[in-house]
Amino acid sequence: MKNISKGEAQELLTIIPRNYPSLDIFHLTNSCNGLCEELYEFCQSQDYIYDLSIPDANYFKHISETTEFKPHKFDFNRNRYNRLSRLYDFVFISLKLEEIEDIDTFYKKLYPISKNAGTVLFIVDNETDLRKFEDTLIEQNYVAVNPIVDTFENYKIMCAQKMHGWGN
Repeated sequence: MKNISKGEAQELLTIIPRNYPSLDIFHLTNSCNGLCEELYEFCQSQDYIYDLSIPDANYFKHISETTEFKPHKFDFNRNRYNRLSRLYDFVFISLKLEEIEDIDTFYKKLYPISKNAGTVLFIVDNETDLRKFEDTLIEQNYVAVNPIVDTFENYKIMCAQKMHGWGN
């Protein structure tokens, strides 16, 4: 994945409220590309939980050895995606979704890790068909599905929410 500039990341982080008593943020990625660093620093400054998960074993090792992050190994095949039964206020997904073998199961396991009214942000390539992606998320019971197209130079963002009493 191409890098995200500090300014682009800072603009995206304005979606997260400041000075709340506690927020939990989950980030699933195979390439930090600038976003991990900004999320980590932001969470440190606000005393929020930053749960960085990395499915690629080589990248996990690299990040573990070269940064102060404490990433967690991620396995698409495990029963639940959250750790320690934690529910997240914000979920950032910056993966190439087309590389996930069983995308329907991925969406089904991703849905329950968000708190009610939790926000999920998918960072996708500019070439992604947002209309089709929006339909996919609605099929998975997400609501308030909206594209954010002018924040990043190399990416688009699809934002969605999990609402209490809907779907899974």
